This record gives sequence, structure tokens and C-alpha cells, in this order.
Amino acid sequence: MNTGHHNQIFSKTIVKPSHALRLTNMINASDILKQYAEQARNFKNLDLSRIYLKGADLNGIDFSHSNLNSADLSFAHLSGTNLIWTDLNRANLRQANLTKACLIHSSLFWADLQEAALVNANLSNALLARANLTSACLKNADLTEASLESACLVQADISRANLFKANLKGADFTGANLNEANLRQTNWEGAILSQASLQRVDLEQSQLYETILKNVDLTEADLVKADLRCADLTEAIMCGVALELASLVGADLSRATLQRASLFQADLEGAVLRDTNLAETDLRHVNFKDTQLMGSDFSGARVKGACFTDAQGLTGQQKQWLRANGALNIPA
Repeated sequence: MNTGHHNQIFSKTIVKPSHALRLTNMINASDILKQYAEQARNFKNLDLSRIYLKGADLNGIDFSHSNLNSADLSFAHLSGTNLIWTDLNRANLRQANLTKACLIHSSLFWADLQEAALVNANLSNALLARANLTSACLKNADLTEASLESACLVQADISRANLFKANLKGADFTGANLNEANLRQTNWEGAILSQASLQRVDLEQSQLYETILKNVDLTEADLVKADLRCADLTEAIMCGVALELASLVGADLSRATLQRASLFQADLEGAVLRDTNLAETDLRHVNFKDTQLMGSDFSGARVKGACFTDAQGLTGQQKQWLRANGALNIPA
């Protein structure tokens, strides 16, 4: 066979597909945009590290299993994209639209997601340690078992999101909206939730050891069996909250409002409850040993079986009322 003719045929065989560049690891932003305009959507398993796609319209694209480490995707339109097992470490996704995107098992260490739209996005098992999600919108997002350790979610909207068993240790949620989110069995150890709104959230069996919850709104939240040891709950709004069997050992609840809450069998040993509103609260069988209760309001509370061993700050009138209503070990 003529060698030149053979090479010509071989060459045609290789370049005939309009998306042949995807068969190699060598592809640039222009190639992606051109092929996307030609209806290509499959861009799996590519090395796209540091690629520049700022503001690009890539809705529905498939970047699964690709390397987008340090890529610039800020302001990009990425709704409905497939980013499963994608490396997005240190990527710039500021103000990107990732609505309904699939980021299962994706890696976003140190990624910039400030003001990004992640409404209904699937981030289950995603790694977002130290990611910046300031003012991001994660409404109804799925963050099941995701890791957000030391991430920044200041002023983020995470309402109605699912964070079941998520790792939130050391994360900053200052001013965030988590209303009606599923936070069951989450780990918040050392996290900051000052001024955040967590109305009607499910925090059952969650770890909140040494968590900062100043001025937080936990109205009607479920904190059954939660670990709130040494938590800072000063001035927290906890009306109607469920704290049955919760541990609040050493917690600071100064000036907090727990009106109509239920703390049945909760452990508050060594807690600080200065000027705390406990009116109409269920305090049956609560452990108040060594607590500081100066200025606390027990009016209308249920206190049968509550133990006040070595509690401090009770007035004579309060002691008399507590004894008359079945409380135990009232200091002399």
C-alpha cells in the first residue's frame, strides 16, 4: 500500500469526529466553548486545571471525573452540570450559577463560592473544607455527609437544605439562614453560629460541643439528645425548642429565652443561666447541679423532679415555689 495514501486515510480516521480533542487530555477553553456550541456536552476525565472559563455559558455540561483544580469559572452558567468526583480544589466559582448541579463526591477544598447559586444542588459527600461560601444560596441543597470543616458560610442561605451527618466542625455560619434544614447527627464542634437563624431545624443527636450560638434563633428547633456542652448560647432565642435528654453541661445560657421549651431530663450541670427566661418551660427531672441562676424566671414552669443541688442565685421566694412544685435538693 502507498505509505502516503495510508497516512492520509489514518489521518482522516482520527480527525473525523468533531469532538476528537476529547479523546486526549489536551484541550483548552476555546475548544470547550466551540464544541459546546456544537452541542457537545461530554467533557469527562479531562485535565482542565487552571482553565479560564469566566462567565461561560456551560449549562448541562458533563465535567465528571475531570481536573478543574484552580480553574476560573466565576460568573459561569453551570446549572444542571455533572461534576461528580470532579477536582475543583481552589477553583474560582464566585457568583457561578450551579442550580441543580450534581457535585456528588466532588472536591472543593479552598474553593471560592462566594455568592454562588447552589439551589437544589446535590453536594452529598462533597469535600468543602475551608471553602468560601459567603452569601452563597444553598436552598434545598443536598449536603448529606458533606465535609464543610472550617468553611466560611457567613450570611449564606441554607434554608431547607439536607445536611444529615455533615461535618461542620469549626465552620463559620455567622448570620446564615438555616431555617427548616435537616441537621440531624451533624458535627458542629467549635463552629460559629452567632446571629444565625435556625428556626424549626432538626438537630437531633447533633454534636455542638463548644459551639458559639450567640443571639441565634432556634425557635421550635429539635435538639433532642444534642450535645451542647460548653456551648455559648447567650441571648439565644429558644422558644418552644425541644431539648429532651440534651447535655448542656457548662453551657452559657445567660439572657437566653427558653419560654415554652422542653428540657425534660436534660443535663445542665455547671451551666450559667443568668437572667434566663424559663417561663412555662418543662424542666422536669432536669439536673441543675452547680448552676448559676441569678435573675432566672421560672414562672409557670414544670419542675417536678428537677434537682438543684448546690445551685446558686435562687431567691427565697423561688426556693419556696420550687419546693412546693416538686423540685429536689433546693439549697437552704
